[in-house]
Amino acid sequence: MRVGEDVVEAVATEVSMRMQEPTYAHVAVGSFVQAFPDLSRFLTAKTDALGGGEAVIHAVFHAEVLAECFRRATHAELASIGFVELDAAAGPDRLEALSELEPAIASYIASNIDAPPLRELLAHLGLALRAAAAPRSGA
Repeated sequence: MRVGEDVVEAVATEVSMRMQEPTYAHVAVGSFVQAFPDLSRFLTAKTDALGGGEAVIHAVFHAEVLAECFRRATHAELASIGFVELDAAAGPDRLEALSELEPAIASYIASNIDAPPLRELLAHLGLALRAAAAPRSGA
């Protein structure tokens, strides 16, 4: 399943408009932390590598945008993501891998994130979110 460019564009447009609301970014970050506590811990552990707490909040905000793209594309909540799933999404050239699997998501990252380390980190999260969005077989 690929997230379409139309979905990414709609989410990005909505986010851009909502950024005018004084509490929107705070709510978006809080929503991600609540929905994905292990991903949030992972990002927090990268504080020094990203350049400080503000960069971590920036990463969490964009991760929530990515999560919303996957939610909209699947019309469903995403599965829980823990460290096992995050490890499964690890590997070299994550941005390249994401570009092949989810070009619209990779394009969003490339267009909105300047720092290469943050791009790679968000690509890693994008791959984990993609796996969480995959249809699950019923038991």
